[in-house]
Amino acid sequence: MATGYGERMSDPQWAPDPTGRHEYRWFDGATWTDRVADHGEEAVDPVASAGPPQTAETSDAAAATPPAAMPMPPTVGGPVVTIPEGVWLSSRGRRFLGFLLGVVLMIVTLVIGYVIWTVLLWSRGQTPAKQIMGMRTLDARTGQAASFGTMFVRGFLLDTVLGGSTGIYGLISALWIFGNDQNQRLTDKIVSTIVVDDPQKRLAP
Repeated sequence: MATGYGERMSDPQWAPDPTGRHEYRWFDGATWTDRVADHGEEAVDPVASAGPPQTAETSDAAAATPPAAMPMPPTVGGPVVTIPEGVWLSSRGRRFLGFLLGVVLMIVTLVIGYVIWTVLLWSRGQTPAKQIMGMRTLDARTGQAASFGTMFVRGFLLDTVLGGSTGIYGLISALWIFGNDQNQRLTDKIVSTIVVDDPQKRLAP
């Protein structure tokens, strides 16, 4: 990977968006892609709408002037695991709406129905609210949907048992989301997960 912004880019990396429409755009090692990032949140914006995609030969101009401070792009645990194309980090607002929807669904299904529904979805890295909203829990160590075991530890042992027995944990876990670029709760941090929007089910097991 290039070690300086003035060097010719040849490796996949996040770099200042040459179109100027976003903070960063993903360079796949040959061309600029449609993946963009602003304030740590990934989205899709076709580069073609601003003209023909640039190649490594024309990337020097875009990479020559870095921002004063380069916030962490939407990667997990450094450059090893990157959020797959077509999937992006769920915003704090969507995560809060998911929490409210979960409460409503729990009431409507009389709890027991919600529990059964939840257990059936854990192997897909989802909960009932996440399934309805097109969200999914991603294992930051593999870049794939979280396993049943990870979801069990995350949703039952930490959020239900620990959170239910010590209310302070639930509060700290919820507030943790405001202190990192990956919008992780403390529970996510402990089990190495993030929550993403996966409307096209690209990460479905």
